Amino acid sequence: MLKSGKITVTFLALSLLLFPLAGCGGFSAGDTFNRLFGFQSGTDRDLGAEEPQLLAQDAQERMDADDYKDAAELWRRLKDQYPYSKYAALGELKLGDALYLQGNYVEAQGAYEDFERLHPENDAVPYAVYQQGMSQYMRMHGIDRDQTPTIQTIQTLARLVETYPDSQYAAMARARIAEAQNNLAGHEFYVGEFYYRRKDYAAALNRFMGLLQYYPDSGYHQRALNYIAEYKSRAAAGEIEETGNIRGSAFDSPFIQENYEGENQF
Repeated sequence: MLKSGKITVTFLALSLLLFPLAGCGGFSAGDTFNRLFGFQSGTDRDLGAEEPQLLAQDAQERMDADDYKDAAELWRRLKDQYPYSKYAALGELKLGDALYLQGNYVEAQGAYEDFERLHPENDAVPYAVYQQGMSQYMRMHGIDRDQTPTIQTIQTLARLVETYPDSQYAAMARARIAEAQNNLAGHEFYVGEFYYRRKDYAAALNRFMGLLQYYPDSGYHQRALNYIAEYKSRAAAGEIEETGNIRGSAFDSPFIQENYEGENQF
C-alpha cells in the first residue's frame, strides 16, 4: 500500500478557501503569500504589522523550511492567543497540516476535527474532513493486524463523499476508500486462510464467503474461490467432513452462483 506523507493541497489553495483574493494571476508562492498577508517586502515586518500577521508569516516560513515542529507551535500560538483574529481559522487548519506532516496523525486528526466543529460552514471543511480520513489512512496496518483504522478511514471518507460529492476531494476520497476496502478484503482472506490451515473449515468458509459478498471487486476473490473449490472437491471425495455451519446469507454472492452453476449451499 503506497502512502504519501505530503499534503495534497498547497498553502495557496487553502488560503484562497479561507481568505478569497480578488483576481488571479501567475504569482510565485512567496509573492502570493505576501499579497495575502499584506506584505510587499521583507521590511514591512518593521512597519507596524500586527502580531497575528507576524505569527502567521513566521509559521508559514517554518512550514516552507520543513520545520513542522516549530511551525506547529506558532500556529498553536496564533489560534490560542488571537482567537478573534482573522488569521485564527487559518492557524487552526494549518496546525493540523503541521502535525500531519510531522507524522503525528492522531493529533492532526484532532486538529482537523476541531476546525470542522468550529467552522462548519467554512469552504475548507471538505479539506479538513479529507485530512481526517487521511490521518486515519496513514495509521492503517497490514492485512495481518487490527483493521480499526481501516474501518475508520472508510467511514470518514464515505461521509466526505456523501456530504460533499462535488468537492475536489471526493474523487481522492473514493480512491482511498477503495484501497481501504481492499485492505479489509485482504484481512478477511488472511483470517480465512489461517482457519483453513487449522482445518476449521466452517470459520474459514464464512470468511471467504463474506469476502465474496462484501468485497467482490477486491484482488482476493479468486483466491477465496480457489479455497472454496478445494474444500468442495475434498468434501465430495470424502477426504474431509462436510460442514453445515455456514451462514446462509453468504451464498447470495453472484460469484458463487456464476462459478458453481447456481448452487447456493454445500
